[in-house]
Amino acid sequence: MLWLFLSVCLYAFNNVLWKLFLKGEQPLHIISRRAIFTFAFALGAAWVTQVNLIDFILHPNSIYVFIASLFGVLGLVLMVTFLKSGSLIQMAFYSLLGTGIAGCYTYLFSEESLTTKAILGSVLMMTGYLVFCFNDRLKAQKEKTVFKHHLLLIGMTLSFSVSLLIQWESLKIFPPLAIICTQETTVLITTSLLGIFFRPAENSRNSESQSTLKMALMAVVIFAGIFAGTIGLKTADPFLASVAGFAVPVLTVIFGGMVFRDRMDVLHWVSLVLMIAGGVFLL
Repeated sequence: MLWLFLSVCLYAFNNVLWKLFLKGEQPLHIISRRAIFTFAFALGAAWVTQVNLIDFILHPNSIYVFIASLFGVLGLVLMVTFLKSGSLIQMAFYSLLGTGIAGCYTYLFSEESLTTKAILGSVLMMTGYLVFCFNDRLKAQKEKTVFKHHLLLIGMTLSFSVSLLIQWESLKIFPPLAIICTQETTVLITTSLLGIFFRPAENSRNSESQSTLKMALMAVVIFAGIFAGTIGLKTADPFLASVAGFAVPVLTVIFGGMVFRDRMDVLHWVSLVLMIAGGVFLL
């Protein structure tokens, strides 16, 4: 679970970086440029740890990893498209849907056991998350929400859920770095091809060198988050991974408040304390 919680913190910080760096950038462009770095990191890590990628590619079940990667890319594109005009708070309300899907699959179809400590930890995490949602519901209602936003968020949640479940099953067979390499290769190729048809605006405010530095920073953060999350998923299960993910929107808002200097409410910190308490039970 420690790996999952580390991944949660990195993903939350990455969400803030998306919101900070997306201004003046076309989403597909920023994803594909970031993927150049993460692909290189993944390939380098696989080479250093001597992961046999040839055997992985020739394995008949590797096609499922590719399918999971396609769903992951779709979820990523939908997410960053939403963040161009949507709110980080609005995105938080759709986490419950993904957790419900993961829980149903984990304990109804896969018949994994659920311990008392896991139940207590999940309840505390859920309570903290609900406190967060209740506190921010009025703010979210005041923000302009269009039907397109809901479609993007639903598609994002379903895509990430399918990707998570397939990856969990694949981790029983393949090493984590083989799955990460497939994922980042798929991200790079898919977004690069799509970027041909959706070219970035010519009047981007960022210089090439500044933008490259931003991509490198984002790549370091997200690759560390992906690696930690994959290791955590291998040792836990999709439901607990989703429960740990409840902390992502809370930490995103807190990190975002620090970066954008937004006023933080007391209940934001209350929800964080409850989630930390829940995390202790889940360890």
